[in-house]
Amino acid sequence: MRIFIWIFVLVALLVSCGQGSVSSGVAEALSNAGANRSELFHVLRHYEDNGDSLKLCAAQFLIGSMADKGYLTGKAIDEYYTFIDSVYQISQEEYDIPYIYEVFRRNAVHLTERPIINRDVQMLSADYLIRNIDEAFAVWDRPWNRHLTFEEFCEWILPYRVGTEIPENWRVLYRERFEPLLVDDSIRTARQACEAINNELIKLPIHIAETGVLSVSLRPSSLINIKFGQCGDYANLAIYAMRAAGIPVGIETVPHWGDMNNGHVFNVVYDNDGTFHDFSGAENNPDEHLARFRSKIPKVYRQTFGSQASSLALRHGNEDIPDFFKDPCKVDVTARYPFIKSKDITVDMPEVGRRFAYLCVFDPNGWTPVAWGTVEGIQARFEAVGSDIVYQTAVYSEGKLRLVGNPFFLDSLGSLKYFTPQAETMDYVLERKFRDPYRLEYLPPLMQGSRFQGADNPEFRDAVTFYVISEEPAFQYITVMNENRKPVRYVRYQSSDTTWGNMAEVEFYTEGSDSPLQGEIIGKYIPSVYYPRNGAEMLFDGDPLTFFHTNDSLSWGGLELKKPEVITRIRYLIRNDDNGIRKGHEYELFYMKDGEWKSLGRKVAVEDDRLFYKGIPKGALYWLRDYTRGREERIFTIENDGIKWY
Repeated sequence: MRIFIWIFVLVALLVSCGQGSVSSGVAEALSNAGANRSELFHVLRHYEDNGDSLKLCAAQFLIGSMADKGYLTGKAIDEYYTFIDSVYQISQEEYDIPYIYEVFRRNAVHLTERPIINRDVQMLSADYLIRNIDEAFAVWDRPWNRHLTFEEFCEWILPYRVGTEIPENWRVLYRERFEPLLVDDSIRTARQACEAINNELIKLPIHIAETGVLSVSLRPSSLINIKFGQCGDYANLAIYAMRAAGIPVGIETVPHWGDMNNGHVFNVVYDNDGTFHDFSGAENNPDEHLARFRSKIPKVYRQTFGSQASSLALRHGNEDIPDFFKDPCKVDVTARYPFIKSKDITVDMPEVGRRFAYLCVFDPNGWTPVAWGTVEGIQARFEAVGSDIVYQTAVYSEGKLRLVGNPFFLDSLGSLKYFTPQAETMDYVLERKFRDPYRLEYLPPLMQGSRFQGADNPEFRDAVTFYVISEEPAFQYITVMNENRKPVRYVRYQSSDTTWGNMAEVEFYTEGSDSPLQGEIIGKYIPSVYYPRNGAEMLFDGDPLTFFHTNDSLSWGGLELKKPEVITRIRYLIRNDDNGIRKGHEYELFYMKDGEWKSLGRKVAVEDDRLFYKGIPKGALYWLRDYTRGREERIFTIENDGIKWY
């Protein structure tokens, strides 16, 4: 009888809100709540008893969207938070983030222990949910959110969580810190309010880490003290700061760049005129963020709290789909970005016996699906696909992607250019496995004026200059000859007056020797605040990826030799990404044909920056793997004017 009464009351509550679309979600949540069912039901009864129908509907939305949400706890999580909270209290402005993370990994005791999965439906209390709902409603009807419908309010302001963070009552903490920034009467729109708070966040000493330690969302009480983190951490920070003040802000995701080996997370603000503007919490204001990236964008998805009827997760039926598309709380917003130049395309494909097909972009770990489309006979239709990107079509079954056909390049006019291996072959010398680094392109001009010298005294009085870098150096080893035959006991590299070290490797040679000279490392420089461990020893460690970095120009590092020597040649490598061909590394060249990577054989490089391959099929898409070291590899074509990277 109690179950019957409970179901009867539940149905009545759902009908009263006119939210039949969430009814199944509420029923599922209550069904899965176990011993916590009474807490969730108490939330619904609380607003029904108070006669607050709108908050009752809000409660139904949250509970109806709760079934697939949760967070992690356990010894590994506790240990990680102890670490984060301690380093976030450091007052210094600069951080050697890789070193800080490495110290934690070395000392962590519980890092590999499996965390405990906690489901919201089984853990969240009525008091927690009621407090969240009441505080969200308290900041509604502000000038910057009066344009929101109730349904939009539920998505943009109401949610109690952002990701998989440990639940906390974060709204008061963040509102008290950031709402005073909105007292100016000139702030009337969501975009204006967003900029006011983001300008405060931008004052933080932002440091975006390339990698993390644990893939967990930081709890709000830790995040408010952020000193460094990944792009998702800063996006979450903006969500807390702005939703606490009633600003409609969300999160959008590029699941994978079209020409790089990772993805991106950023923010979006929903303005009063119905427009959406991307930004980055603590970094860039609205409309100043995503367009600045040089990387190609295949797709953009907005993260939602409630399930989306348009999602593949709710449309695939019994057909197996990739993990990324199993999340029903995503909506495709690619078409909202005109600079992406997205296109609707139709791709020919063989009969596959599947209802859905996927467009994948390259990653060294495997082609990654970023878009889905419907299969109609021997064609697949995809909507709003980012242009100027290489794609590979695939289907999915039994938990695996199956690539079909040859990859193609989608240009900005919507045309598809397929990469089809030809019978005609060519020979080619490969110099790199990845394009020149964008992030270091500023460096070569600054290296001009740097020099290599020798002397008979450690102060380099009356130094002999062997070579001055007069042209922009490439990101590869460069050998220069020295005609001066004066014996020297001390040798050095000295940076120009426009750069701070930024040299990876320096080798001094004598006549007839293939081994670089060794000696005691010397130098004069102010240690870098960014890389405090990158002293002069990095110049001579034999590692192309490490580099000498200082906090001053005209800094130098060198060697005290065992005896005076005549230097006949110098080999050097400026700071780089270590994606050139490296002597002694084992490589394998592939080309793509009919959905498979075909090998052209493994080779061990016999010299730096040069790897020779014969019999390469023309017209194909290629990939060079380095089995010895490194993770940055990209696909490319070989054309008349050289290599083109994708």
